Order: sequence, then C-alpha cells, then structure tokens
Amino acid sequence: MKLVTTLICVLALVLALAGCGASAAPTAADEERWSTGMPANPGNPAAPAPAAARAVEMTDASATQAMAAPAAPAAAPAPAPQAMAAAADPTPVPRVVTAQAPAAAMMADDSTTTSVGASIESADGPVAEFSEEQAALVAQKRIIVRTVNMGIVVANVSDAIAEIGRAAAAQGGWVVGADRSSTHSGFIAVRVPASMLDDFVDTRIGAIALEVDTHNSTSTDVTDEYYDLNARVDSLKATEGALIRLLDRAEDVEDALEVQRELAVLQAEIEAHLGRIKLLEETSAFSLINISLTVAPLDMRVSAGTDRTLSVGELARFRAKFYQPEGIDEFTTTWDFGDGTPPVTIYTSVASADPGQRTTATVNHTYDDDRDSPYIAQVKIVGTGKAGLAEGSDTFIATVTRIPVIEVFLDAGAIYEDGGVEEGEEVEYSGSFTRPEGLRDLRYKWDFGDGSRAITGVPVEGETRVSAKHIYANSRPIPYAVTLTITAESDAGRVHSASSFDVYVSESRGLIVGGWSARDTAKTAVRALSIVGQALGSALIWLAIFSPAWLIVGGVVFVVIRLNNRRRQQQNALRLRRQSQSGDAADGEAQT
Repeated sequence: MKLVTTLICVLALVLALAGCGASAAPTAADEERWSTGMPANPGNPAAPAPAAARAVEMTDASATQAMAAPAAPAAAPAPAPQAMAAAADPTPVPRVVTAQAPAAAMMADDSTTTSVGASIESADGPVAEFSEEQAALVAQKRIIVRTVNMGIVVANVSDAIAEIGRAAAAQGGWVVGADRSSTHSGFIAVRVPASMLDDFVDTRIGAIALEVDTHNSTSTDVTDEYYDLNARVDSLKATEGALIRLLDRAEDVEDALEVQRELAVLQAEIEAHLGRIKLLEETSAFSLINISLTVAPLDMRVSAGTDRTLSVGELARFRAKFYQPEGIDEFTTTWDFGDGTPPVTIYTSVASADPGQRTTATVNHTYDDDRDSPYIAQVKIVGTGKAGLAEGSDTFIATVTRIPVIEVFLDAGAIYEDGGVEEGEEVEYSGSFTRPEGLRDLRYKWDFGDGSRAITGVPVEGETRVSAKHIYANSRPIPYAVTLTITAESDAGRVHSASSFDVYVSESRGLIVGGWSARDTAKTAVRALSIVGQALGSALIWLAIFSPAWLIVGGVVFVVIRLNNRRRQQQNALRLRRQSQSGDAADGEAQT
C-alpha cells in the first residue's frame, strides 16, 4: 500500500507540472536548447520519419522537469528499469534529447545564430554535425500549415488530372484524391513539399491551366499546439519512467497490476499525442492543394437582337438566336435584364429555317422604372453534349422612358345649348389637345358613330385645336357618340389619346306658318295611316292564324241555325194542321 500511495503522489505532481508546461509557449532559452532533427520521409508520407539527430544537453537533478525538444513521431519503446534508475542519479551527465524539427515552410527567426556545418559538442566531444538542410531546419521557428484552393480551365479534364498527379509525384508529393466522373469538370487534391508550393502552383499548374479562375491560399499557425503537445509528451514520459521504476520495485502482484494498468493508460495517451505531432509535422511539411478543373468551353455565336426602346410598364418580349456547335445538344439560356430583377432561366429552344441556327423560347419582362435607364441587358447560353461545353453571350441596350400623355377636350357646349342636332343639319364639331415635348407625326381622327367615313388629318404645326363638319342623315332616340382621337410617335413608342361625347339627333321641323307645319301634318297623317294599316294587317294575321277555329265555329253555328229553322217549320206545319182540323169541325157543326 505504501507503494500505491507513493504512486498517487508522483502522478499528481507530474500532472500538475505537465499542465503548467502545456499552457506556455517555449521561451527563448528553451529554443536555444533545441537540437536539429530529420524531416519526415517526403517520398513516402506513410513511412515513419527517420531517426532524429541527437543532441547533448547538460542537466542536473533540478532541471529534470525542463521542457525538452519535441519527440519524434515514431516513439521509442519504454526504457528498461535499469535506464530509469540511471536517470535518477543526481550526478550531472549528458542527457540525450530526441527532437524532430518541423519540415514545413516556416518563418525563419533572424535571431538564429546556427550556421551551416555547425556542430553541437558536449564535455565529451562533438555529438552531431549539421548539414546545410539540417541547419535550415534548426532556423525554423514557426509551424505553418498551408492550403491552396484553385479553380482552373483546361483543355481536357482527364489529361489535366493525370498531368497534375505526375507533377506532384515528381516534386516528392502525392495525390490525395481525384474525381473525373464528368467530361466537363473534375477535381484533384495533391500534397507537395511546402518549400516547393509556390513554384509548383506558379510553374507546374500554370503550365497546365489555360486560365486560372480562382486562387485562394490560407495559412494556419499550429506552433503553439505543436509545442504544447511536445511538452505534454515529455511530462508523460517522465511519469512513465516513474511508473516503470515503481513496477520494478513492486513487492506483490496486486501492486504490480495496479501500476501496470496506470502505465497502459499513460502509454496510450502518449501514443495519441505522438500521432497528433506526426500529423502536424506532415501537414506542415507537405502543403495541400485542392484544384477544381473545368473544360474550356467552345465559342457559340449568340444574337439578342437590336437595342430596344421601351416605356415604363410596357410588357416587352425577348428571344435570342444562336448557332448550335456540333456535338452540343442541351442548352440553358439565362436572361439578365440589367434592372436588378432576378435573372430568368429557360431550357427550351427550337431549330430555325437557317441550318445550324436555333431560337430560344420567348420571355416577357416589364421595366417598372426609368431612373437608371438605359439598362444593359445580357443573354447567356450554355450548351453541353458529347463535344463538351459551349458558351456564348450577347448584350443589348434597353432604353426605358415614360410615354408622354396627350389630353383631349371636346367642345360640346354650343351643341347642347342649341337643343341638339336635327337630322340633315350640318354642324361643326371642335376639340383641343395638348402637345407634350418629344412628340412627332401627330394625327387626328373624327368618328361620328353613325357608320360614316371618319375624318382624318394632320394638325397644323403648333396648333392645339382641330374641327370638322358633319351631317346626321337620320334621327334616332339613341344618341350618337362623337370621338376625337389624337395619335403621335415618341421615343417610347406610339402614343394615342381620345375623348368623346354623345349627340342626340332629332327630326327636322321643316317650314312652320302660324304654328302649323305642313310637314308635321303630313307626317301625322302618314303616321295615322300607318297605324290603320298596321291594325288591318294585325287583324288579317290573327284571322290567318285562327282560321281553323273560325271554320269549326261557323260550322257549328250553321248546323244550329238549320236545326232551329227545321224545328220552326215543323211547328208551323203542326199549327196549320191543327187549325185546319178545327175549321173542318166547325163547318160540320154548322151544316148539322
């Protein structure tokens, strides 16, 4: 149990020291004690980094918790108990520190004084000598992870992806992933040594790309995390050594198992930190380049038509013509009318009479404002097919103006004051109108509403009044509509305005003498005669309609009359017979 108690105290002390060391970045004195190391294998990123160069640093028992150089990703196995026991000796001896400098494109610190070919010596003599490359690695103070995102246009997506992969391999990099499922676009991600990133992008990618659409580079500084992880690893390794010593001194199996469990947990944490350290070293040593590729489009001739002059609120219709490239059979047309409204996309087109030419479907648009006129409108057509991609566009100017307003007034007061118009009477009609600026080719038209030919003409320059004479041949109770229409041309199109009023036409009174009018009398007689004729005609029509009924009624009446006559005759004959008999009887009595 004493051993377990000692174990708990050692763990608490070491974890407290590790927390302190992990929260602070390395100081200048710590950085001076750094030794050089070898970078990860650039030719094979999956392979472990080579053994780091070893440097000797004099320490004593009071410096055992000082921050050491970052350990190599490929951690060595746990030291033997004898080695840990030797490390506990307070006698100052050279301490071997394993470190791997970050093999990435980092910002060099001008304060570094290590020179090419320099060496580090201990009291026992030189330990390691630096090559030119190693000396450059020692001078690196920051760990930067760089990522480049690019969008390029190429002649052939598959060929470009293969060429980029070969170029990355030639620089000591490799392909992270690629997508060439489409003939029109693709994607590839590669890693190249950070020191060669700019040259690879500018020279190798620049030679492959026909055009660079986008180029975005980001840098992430992971120096603090890298130092923090190395400090944690050093503290955890110190704890690991203490646990190994306790395990070596364990007196019973229970204590040994307890120490062994703690040691397994500690070693798993050390491996996790070392894996993260290796990841940071490799991602900083080899920069990532994400490249999106699109095939260079074929040229396609597009015509949106001539420039247009439109009025505010006018419904305008647009359609474009284009020539279909061979191997392109699907088309997407996008109209941008330039007034801030959302673009309109259609997918329909039809072949025209001209071979190879197609016409898009008609789109409608209304300009609601003229303050920013003229507008630059554009139509863009994108075609796809076996031949790849085809693009074409055209622009036109849409000039939007407000239509001038013509006001028309008709003078009908004199006509109404005279009691209207009589049939056969010639009357002059007059009207006025306004002439806004910008109008040309003004014309007027009088329509009298009786089916007669309209009167048209051109107003005199500068005049705002027109008149016309007309005779109504027939009167009627329903009024006639007299309309004056003014038309003109403007930059916004044709302008027209109209005004109308009703005219009642009465019958003409003719010659009147002493209040008696022959014409009125004749008209009255004619009307009376027409009424009589109308009555007779109606009676005849009724007789014609009901003739079968009249025949039946006449037949019945005739039969009844005949029967009555026959009965009277019989009655008369009977009376005469009786009278005769009575006379004969009287004569007989007289003779008697």
